Amino acid sequence: MSKKKRAGKSSYTSKGIVGHPRRCGTFNPMERLLNQQAAWIKGKRVMLVVNSAGHKMEARQVWGLPPKERKKAPTTNG
Repeated sequence: MSKKKRAGKSSYTSKGIVGHPRRCGTFNPMERLLNQQAAWIKGKRVMLVVNSAGHKMEARQVWGLPPKERKKAPTTNG
């Protein structure tokens, strides 16, 4: 006959880090701003917090159109 397992002994394998490890790091507002600016330049939709009350606006309303989407103003000769 085989031996029975004891009630208190069970096999357990650690799952390591669960979740996002970057979330545990320190918050760097300058890095966040640079990431937002890079996304805006690529033409992605970016939301910015515009005041301490937490009001959000789209980056296109605050910064204008990204450089790729801006049209050059027509030159007038004369």
